[in-house]
Amino acid sequence: MPSRSNRISALMVALLLTACATNPVGPQASGIPVAPGWNAVQNSTLLAISGEVDQQWWTHFRDPVLDQLIVEALANNRTLAIARERIEEARANRSIARSVLFPQVEATGTASRANQGYLTGNRPFNIAEGDIQASWELDLFGKNRSLTAEATAILQSTEAASQATRVTLLADLARNYFDLRDYERQLALTRENLDLQQKTYELTNTQFQAGYSSQYDVQIAAAQVSTTAASIPPLQANYDSALNALNVLLGEPPGTADARLKAPSALQPLDATILIAAPARVLETRPDIRVAERQFAASISGRKAAVAQLYPDISLTGLFGIQGATGFGGTPWSIGANLAQPILNFGRIESQIDVADAQQKENFLNYQQTVLTALQDMETALSNYQHESLHYSTLMSSVDHNQRAADLAQQQYNGGAFSLLDLLIVQRDLLAAEEAQADSDTALRKDLVSIYTAAGGGWQDGAPSTGPVASLQ
Repeated sequence: MPSRSNRISALMVALLLTACATNPVGPQASGIPVAPGWNAVQNSTLLAISGEVDQQWWTHFRDPVLDQLIVEALANNRTLAIARERIEEARANRSIARSVLFPQVEATGTASRANQGYLTGNRPFNIAEGDIQASWELDLFGKNRSLTAEATAILQSTEAASQATRVTLLADLARNYFDLRDYERQLALTRENLDLQQKTYELTNTQFQAGYSSQYDVQIAAAQVSTTAASIPPLQANYDSALNALNVLLGEPPGTADARLKAPSALQPLDATILIAAPARVLETRPDIRVAERQFAASISGRKAAVAQLYPDISLTGLFGIQGATGFGGTPWSIGANLAQPILNFGRIESQIDVADAQQKENFLNYQQTVLTALQDMETALSNYQHESLHYSTLMSSVDHNQRAADLAQQQYNGGAFSLLDLLIVQRDLLAAEEAQADSDTALRKDLVSIYTAAGGGWQDGAPSTGPVASLQ
């Protein structure tokens, strides 16, 4: 006898199956309670609830280069192309499943000339035959209809998986693009500071030659130059890595789009307030949730098909033919019905039902976990964005103060009232503050991308999604 907990689980699944029938996608079908708003949005001046998920979120960055990269990636990315081909494969499999619902008609024909010995009086005969055979499984117990429904749900899941691939592609592209711009700024800042430190070193060396500074000061200045110069190769390697990643995301070999990507592009300020959809709307929009829900629906139909194997298969058959041979002919025909009822299979069908039961429960739990993960993704992205915004504001103040301190230190050092060591420390602090600010700005933009991605934005928009497009050179 099933345990009380198993009966409760079965009842819960049955209730949720009813919910799925009336509301196939969304938080209600998963059984996960969903709050009307986001925790991170409460009392926030940076975030506000809107009605819909933004499907063209990248336009908020107001960057024409990024806009063009999005168009090219949607048209040429290989991973997205693979996802589209999987849709075609699933569509063909559904057609195969649906074909069983209809009568199957075959035509056969044979022709021969033979001597059958004493059967034909030891003479050759011409023999020709043509037959049309038809069969139709009545599917009284719904096995084939369930298999068709399962194939349809798998197709829908594959379509949603392609949309999820698209969302991930756009997010990866934007993140790599902002990384590229960050490394670009980091390299510019480092080279600018290196130039300043090189001039300080030359000035110190001149003062040493004139007897106004010590060899110690010269070595400190030289060490600072070397330390700053040593940070450039790793930054350049990261820059090149981002370039290569962007080329491949565009469906091109590394180096193809470098000329365009290396052209400096100023990043525009972010919107003062970010509009996001409510939790229920986000859960209805995210493609990965639709993937999980459709997989669950497929497993429901798969179980129905497994149970239907316990019942007989009934088919109608028919044949009409024409026979002709030397000296005579005929028109054979037949109409009949076939019935096949499983009797002894040593538990095979029951085991298949058990497998289907386990798969259905597994897919339902995966559906619930996907919903929970979606809620977590959004709350985390919102929290990261808000805290990074505060971090960035503080760093802006830090850069401003460090810049003023560096200007004063340089003036006092030139006047002989400030030591070289103190000047280099101030310059180092300024460089660190500027680098931190650049990193924070990039993190802020990537956090914003995470918000749009966590909301499921980007899987449907007006940008081209099929057919190659030429890169703008």
